[in-house]
Amino acid sequence: MFAHRLRYLFVLLLAVYSFVNTLFINGFEVYKIILPAPYIILFFLLVIVLLWEGNRLIDTLISRIKFGNQVWRWLWQFGSSLLMTTIATGIIFYGFYQYFGNLVAEDINLATRLALTFAFRINLFLNVLNLIFTYLRQLRQAQLEAEEFRKISVQAQLQSLKNQVNPHFLFNNLNVLSTLILKDPEKAVEFIEQFAKVYRYVLQNQEKEVVALQTELEFIDAYMFLLRTRFNGSLNIHLHIDDTSKNSYIVPVALQMLLENAIKHNISSKNKPLTVEIFTENNQVVVKNNFQPKETKEASTQVGLKNIAKRYEHISDKPVEILETADFFTVKLPLLTMN
Repeated sequence: MFAHRLRYLFVLLLAVYSFVNTLFINGFEVYKIILPAPYIILFFLLVIVLLWEGNRLIDTLISRIKFGNQVWRWLWQFGSSLLMTTIATGIIFYGFYQYFGNLVAEDINLATRLALTFAFRINLFLNVLNLIFTYLRQLRQAQLEAEEFRKISVQAQLQSLKNQVNPHFLFNNLNVLSTLILKDPEKAVEFIEQFAKVYRYVLQNQEKEVVALQTELEFIDAYMFLLRTRFNGSLNIHLHIDDTSKNSYIVPVALQMLLENAIKHNISSKNKPLTVEIFTENNQVVVKNNFQPKETKEASTQVGLKNIAKRYEHISDKPVEILETADFFTVKLPLLTMN
C-alpha cells in the first residue's frame, strides 16, 4: 500500500480530513493551539508525508527479513514505525516551534501532546490499512494461484485421459488383447484386469492434488504390465523403490506421464530396447531412460513435463529436476510429506 502510485493524493486528503475533524471537535481550542489554519494543515501534511514514506522504507527493509511467523513480522514493523513516528513528529514539531515560537500554542506541553497523539493515531491507521491491503492482496494472489493450479490439474487430467483413450492407445492394446485371446486366454483375462485398473485409477484420483507413492506404484504396476505385454521385449522397465519412501506423496499420474513421454520420443525395438528405470534416491523418485531419440521426431510441446513441474510449484518449494545427456534422459520428482 505504501508504494501506491496515488499515495501523495491520499496524504493530502488525509491531512485535510485530519484538520477538519480536529476543528469539528474543537480540538485546537482544547489544546490551546493558536497557529493559523494554513500552518496547521502544513504541519499535518508534513507529519503524514514523513509517516507514510517512513513506513514505506520500513516495509521495504522488513520484507527482506525472513520471519517464521507473520505475527512477528507485523510486530517488528509496527514497533519500528512507532519509533520512527516519535522521531519524525519530534523533528517537525521542534522545527515549527523554533520558527513560530510561542505563536504555536498558549501551552506548548499540550500542543506537544496533541502532535504526538495525532501522529500515533495516523501511524496506527496507516499500519492497519496496510495490513488489510496486504491481506486482501495475498488473498487475491492465493485465489489466482488456486485457479491456475486447478486449470493445470484439469489439463493434466485431460492429458492423462487422452493418453489412455486416444485411438492409438486403444488400438494397440485391443490389438494385443485380440492376440492374447487366441494364444493365451488366461493372460488375456489378466490383461483386461490390468487395463481396467489403469482407467479406474485415473478416474478415482484425477481431482486429487497428491497421492501416496504406494498408490501410484500400484497403478504403475498395472500400466507396466500393459506396456510389457505390448512391446514384448523391446521395452525394459525396472522398478526399485525403497519401502520407507512408499509412505511419501507425489502428484497423481506423474510416473505414467513420464513413461509415456519416454516411449513417445525414443526408439524401442528388440535390437535397441528402451530401458526405463524408476528408483528413489535423496528423497526423490527418479525416472531415467537411455536416450535414443527417434529419427523422425514427433512434435513435442513438453506439455506433460511442464504440467508436472507446474503442479509441483503450487504444492511444494522443491523443484522438479530435468537432466539430459548424450546417453540418458532423467526426471527427478520430489517426494512430499503431508502435515
